Parts: sequence; C-alpha cells; structure tokens
Amino acid sequence: RPGTVAVGEDRARTLGVRPGDHVQLRFGDGAEARLRVVATYERALALGDFLFSYEELTRHMSAPPPVRVLAALAPGASPTSLSTAFPGARVERDPVPERVRAEDQALGDVLTAVAVTAIGGFTVIAVLSTLTLISVGRGPELRQLRLAGADRRRLRRMLLLESAATATAGLSLGTATAALPLLAFALSAAGRLPWLPPGQGALIVAVVVLTTTSATLLPARGALRGRYPVAAR
Repeated sequence: RPGTVAVGEDRARTLGVRPGDHVQLRFGDGAEARLRVVATYERALALGDFLFSYEELTRHMSAPPPVRVLAALAPGASPTSLSTAFPGARVERDPVPERVRAEDQALGDVLTAVAVTAIGGFTVIAVLSTLTLISVGRGPELRQLRLAGADRRRLRRMLLLESAATATAGLSLGTATAALPLLAFALSAAGRLPWLPPGQGALIVAVVVLTTTSATLLPARGALRGRYPVAAR
C-alpha cells in the first residue's frame, strides 16, 4: 500500500532495518518519503533493492508504465472471475509471450559482445603465433623422423594427439581459472551456480580446438609432404 516499501535482504541488512522499521528514501524526482518496511525478499538482483506500490511510485514518474498482471487460472475457472476481482481491467486470454528487457540492455549486450570478441581475438592470435613458432622450430625433428622411417600418417597422428593434449590442457586450466571467481560471484550475488549457454560453450571449445590443430599441423606441412628415403631396418 502507499506509504510502505519492501526491501531486499542485502540492502535491509546494510541499512539495519527489518519489517516494522521506517526508512527514508529519495525518489528520482527529488522528493523524499519516509516509508514503513513491510517485507524483505531474497531475489534483489532481479527485482531491485526496493519494491513500492504502484500508487506510491507513479506519483513520482512523468510517464507511468501500464500495469499487466499475468495470472494462471485453476482448471475449470472462468476468466470472468478476473474481471470481477479487478473492475475495469481488460482481460486477455493466452497473451503473446514477451521478453522483458531494460532500456539500455540492448546497448550493453552489444558492448559486451564487442569486448569479449576483442579479448578472444587477441587471445587466439597470441596462442596461434606461439604454437606456430613452436611447430616451425620442430621442422628438423619431423624431417629426422621421416628419415628414420616414420610415414606421413604416423606423424600426422602424432601431431593430432599433441594438439588434442594441448587443447584439453588449455580448456581444463581455463575452466578451472574462470570457475573460481565466477562461482564466488554467482553464489554471493544470485545464490546459484554460474551457467553458460550451451551454444557459447560449444563455440569456445571449437575455437580452441581449431586454433591448436591449425597451429600444429599447418607449419608441419613441408615436413609431411616431402619425399624421404626409407631407412633400412
């Protein structure tokens, strides 16, 4: 009701208030109000630190948003019961689902994608150049193996196994390094384990595997293509 507010648990703990206490707040239009705390809630990350009644909040807004209530009816219930409970409301049956997005979320998503792409690109270039230099330096070793009797199929299999080991080690170390801070942040901020969309996870694995494989096999093409006499056994 007007004159009351619900506060997130973390913010309530910071302010030292609990249900029944009063808190002094300043709204976006500069008006101050002393509201009574009537409840606390856990999901402050999604709902915000303060929840007001519609009447309390809209009096401080120049363009109040429309109110929409999503309700699930019990089996056999009639939608007219909603019209009775909310006089003057327009009841829509089976409304089209919509995704709630903040006004600046689209710009934030673009900036995040650009930053992650730039960091990932520099990382791929660094790993690719390092592994390429290592593979180029192993040219004499591969030629010696060819002279000793190793055929191209065996050398290619050896290089594939080495690239698989490199990719596995990189993914394991990278996952362990990122899991520690992400786990601490997710548990403290959201109270749940961190989650990565499967598509993004598959893309990361594919980029790592492609980078290590190409940096290992491409520089060794000269040693694999050349014709060498087979050593007598």
